[in-house]
Amino acid sequence: MKNIILKKMILPALALSLALPAYSAEDSLGTGGSAFLKIPAGSARVQGLGNNGVSLVEGTDAININPAGIAVSQMREFNFSYISWFQGYSGKYISYVEPIGQSVVGFNLSYFNIEGFDARDSGGIQQYSDDIKVRHGYASLILAKSFFLERLSLGLGIKGVLEDNYTTQKKNIVYDAGALLKLSRKLSVAWASQNMSGSKEEIVQITRFGFTWKFNPFLTLTLDQKKYTDAESKVGFGIEFNLPEELLQVGKITFRTGYTDTANYGKNYDDKTLDKLGLSDTSGWSFGFGIYSAQAFGNIYSLDYSMVPFGALGKSTQMTLKFQF
Repeated sequence: MKNIILKKMILPALALSLALPAYSAEDSLGTGGSAFLKIPAGSARVQGLGNNGVSLVEGTDAININPAGIAVSQMREFNFSYISWFQGYSGKYISYVEPIGQSVVGFNLSYFNIEGFDARDSGGIQQYSDDIKVRHGYASLILAKSFFLERLSLGLGIKGVLEDNYTTQKKNIVYDAGALLKLSRKLSVAWASQNMSGSKEEIVQITRFGFTWKFNPFLTLTLDQKKYTDAESKVGFGIEFNLPEELLQVGKITFRTGYTDTANYGKNYDDKTLDKLGLSDTSGWSFGFGIYSAQAFGNIYSLDYSMVPFGALGKSTQMTLKFQF
C-alpha cells in the first residue's frame, strides 16, 4: 500500500497545483508546499472579485486575505462557506469575528479533502479510495485594531497548517500580517503578507498590495498585485455594482466580476452550465453576486455566490452564508 500511485498524476498535481487564476500554466505547478493555501476559501465575495480585494473586504471576508480588514467590524459575525474546486476536491470553512473593546478578535477553521479518485498500487491493481485519506486544513487566530477614527487598521494572525497526503504528513505554524489605510471615503490602500515562516519550500507565502476606489455608493473598483513565492507577480482587478436599496426596500443585491491574467486552459466540452453561458473556453474571469437583508432586530443576513470558469478543467464555485448580530 505504501507504493500507491494516484492514477490521475497525484491528484493532477493537486488539481493543477490548485490552479488559481493568478498563475500561468508555467507558474501553477510551482515549488511551494501546501498549495491549497492559494485557494480563496471562506469568501465567495473575494473569489467573485477574481481573488482580489485586499484593500476592500472587511469582517470575516477579510480573514483569509488581509487580517487588518476585521478591525472595522462593529458587530459579531459568523461565516460558513463551501467551495467546490476540481477533481472532487472541496473545502468547508467557518469563521467568526468579535469586537472586544477597541480591538477585534477573529477565528477561522478550514478543512479540504478529495473523494472518488482512481488509486492503484505499483502493480496497477485498483485500491479502495476510502482507505486513502488526503486531508488539508488550517486554523487561524487573529487580533486586529483600528486607529485614528478607523482610518488605519492593523492585524496579526497565527495559523496552524495541516497537509496530510496519505503517505506524508506535515504540520506547520505560520503567521499573517496586514495593514489597511483609508485615505478618504473613496480611496483605500492595503498591504498583507500570509503564511510567513522559515521555509518557503514547505509553505507557499503570499504578499498582496492593492487599492480600492469607490466611485459612488453603487460602483467600486479594486486592484491587487499578488506575489506568490513560487510564481511571478500578477495584477488583477475586481468590480462590484450595487443595486440601490431604494429599489428593493428589503435589502441589497450586489453583482461582481474580476479578472487576473492566466493561461488558456483549453475548451470545456462537458460542463453544460459553462456551455449555456458561453464560458466553455474562458479562463481568468470570475463572476458572483451577493444578497444582503435589511437590518432587522439588530441582525443582518447575507448570501454570496461565485463561479470561476477554468476552461477544460471545468469551474470552481463557492457559496458563503454570513450572519451579523
